[in-house]
Amino acid sequence: MRTKVHFLVNGIFSTNIAGGDIHFLKLAEATARAGYELNFFGGHALKEVLAQHKISGNVTLTDDAPMGKVNQGGLGGQFAMFRDFYRRYRRTLKLLNNIGPQDVAYAVSDYWFDVLPVSCSVAKRKMMVLHMEAPRLGQIITASRPDVDPMRVASLHYWASQERSLRQFAKCANKHIFYLHPLMEPRLERLGFLPSERTLVSGFDFATADAVPAQARIYDTVWIGRVHRQKGVDDLLATLAYLAKRLVNFKALFIGNLRDALLPRVQELGLEANVTFSGFVSEEEKVRLLKSSRLFLLPSRHEGSPRVVGEAMICGTPILAYDIPNIRPLFGDFVRYAPTFDLAAFQAAAEQEILRMRAGENYLDKLPLADFRRENSWEATQAKFLKVIETA
Repeated sequence: MRTKVHFLVNGIFSTNIAGGDIHFLKLAEATARAGYELNFFGGHALKEVLAQHKISGNVTLTDDAPMGKVNQGGLGGQFAMFRDFYRRYRRTLKLLNNIGPQDVAYAVSDYWFDVLPVSCSVAKRKMMVLHMEAPRLGQIITASRPDVDPMRVASLHYWASQERSLRQFAKCANKHIFYLHPLMEPRLERLGFLPSERTLVSGFDFATADAVPAQARIYDTVWIGRVHRQKGVDDLLATLAYLAKRLVNFKALFIGNLRDALLPRVQELGLEANVTFSGFVSEEEKVRLLKSSRLFLLPSRHEGSPRVVGEAMICGTPILAYDIPNIRPLFGDFVRYAPTFDLAAFQAAAEQEILRMRAGENYLDKLPLADFRRENSWEATQAKFLKVIETA
């Protein structure tokens, strides 16, 4: 009988999935395709997501009903989410007898409600993933990292959760950690993870990018992201205003449900005629829109493992970013960089890159993508994941 693989997924509380959720779903698809029996610990929302993506397997429910909609940015909403996660965690602990000593257990996040149950289980192979490093305590106290929330509650929870999870998981025997950025390696080494116990993974959808044909480049700039200060939204809008004055028929595109958050500011800047809001789109439509754009702007103050950069890159769309630490180790010369937080330099570089693209000159055409594809396709990531399971 083949090994049963348990995915602990207590962090999905709606059907609106994001990058880390897609990463988990791709691994689950590959595991099911390889013939393993799958079991998922999670809530009703997870059950809906699995049905939507046609992933078979048993769902061990850890909630009584889907969590109601809350304001995640407010203190009340954050505590409501914490209470919901704690209830799921307690129920997961009570249901750990579903995991046998010949099974594999995988925490799909680095949060305590997934990692601690995996650590407590009797599974013969225990696995987890580290998607992004939480801010350190000093950074939270001084608010020196841009993703630290003003109230600091969510940031403190993130820091304490990741610290506890990693330290607890490091004590496990027969463990393996997947991590998404090479700059995480020193921390994992300090915690005692051996090279044989860790695997660098990524995952980009080359198949969809290849399936969507080349498009006419009708948008000069494109952006996808959360409306958050860490994403450099002020610099993004200032750059659009600069480009609208400098370039004839300048057109910008926002992909995603961003109209409510950004339209008032776009109107204040007099950019309504220059900006298109796509609304929510499918993965195929996202690829088509990226291929319809000349330049992806990334004026972020901080990034973890920015998937959007890779997505734009494999669509043949140039990227301009501030030279913050986490981008160059992943993407190297596939990105054009501006001096960190130098808005004038960023704006000037954006203008020059758009003019080159309008003239038919795309720097990505001259760069080899074969090595990046070989190491970072979904197929490569899925193979790495299955290899760890097979050696359990």
